[in-house]
Amino acid sequence: MIKRTVIMVTLAATLAMAGCAAMRQTYNAHLRGPWYMNQGKYKEGIAEFSRELREHPGEPGAAYWLGRYHLALDEPEKAVPLLEQAVRQDPDDADAHFWLGVGWWALGDPDRERGQYEEALRIDPGNLAATLYLAHNFLDRGQWAEALARYDRVLKIDPNQPEALYDRALALNEMHRADEARRAWKTFLDLHPEGGMALAATDRLNAGGGFEYRNIYVGKRRVTIKTIEFDSTDRVAPDSRPTLEMLAAMLSNRRDIVLHIVAYADGKPSQAKARALAVRKGILDAGDGLDVQRLPLSWFGVAEKVTAGDKTWRVRQSVNFVTQAR
Repeated sequence: MIKRTVIMVTLAATLAMAGCAAMRQTYNAHLRGPWYMNQGKYKEGIAEFSRELREHPGEPGAAYWLGRYHLALDEPEKAVPLLEQAVRQDPDDADAHFWLGVGWWALGDPDRERGQYEEALRIDPGNLAATLYLAHNFLDRGQWAEALARYDRVLKIDPNQPEALYDRALALNEMHRADEARRAWKTFLDLHPEGGMALAATDRLNAGGGFEYRNIYVGKRRVTIKTIEFDSTDRVAPDSRPTLEMLAAMLSNRRDIVLHIVAYADGKPSQAKARALAVRKGILDAGDGLDVQRLPLSWFGVAEKVTAGDKTWRVRQSVNFVTQAR
């Protein structure tokens, strides 16, 4: 932070002495403009760049950053005219077209929104943000095939992009390509197993009959866990140990929670018992002085019945967790 400030002060002094418009534009575009944005100092940025725009009305950088700051403050009605000015002053600035598209989205004008994303992509065909938001535009309109094609383009650029992975699955689901959608939800969860999007993706995966992930409550917190797997001797498989470690950590932080371990194995009650015991051992081994009484067991030699979406599914082998505050 100190180093950045020194650089900014030094560069500002150089600009003042040189009086060079090109250098001033570079300074605004690459240092001063992003600095206010990254620091969340939107109002301070507006004050600074409003002065800059008055003094140098022909430079697109000032209008661009003013528009960005107003968007960050959820003021699209102020942002759009400024971003339109930035686009007029520099028609080949793909970023300015993209953010103008975002402004039109915020104002509820999807046609103008799409037009700006398409213009950004005409200038910069590999622009990730414009490709993603164009896909969102198609998705919002219910044009599922067009949205899917754009999300696939995004994932060629960034295979881990979470919004593209999630919404790609959503588009497939709306197209009634159920098997592909289920695989797509799982792909998203394999890469992004935490947070609100993971919870929603898991609900959708379960509704389609996929139970590789489940949502459970630990206390009042709802979390996504990967289905517990076992080796041939009914010990917890190595890939499932991180899940048990997470549960152990949550129980260590909340001493008032009892977590029931409920195992199912259709037609194999002894296997269900062995797996329940293995899961409890895994959590105890991973925890910090956890009391075994906080992990009561139940096991059943039947399939678990899980209601998800508008259906009830039979999961032949599973482990579920039921929280109890005490």
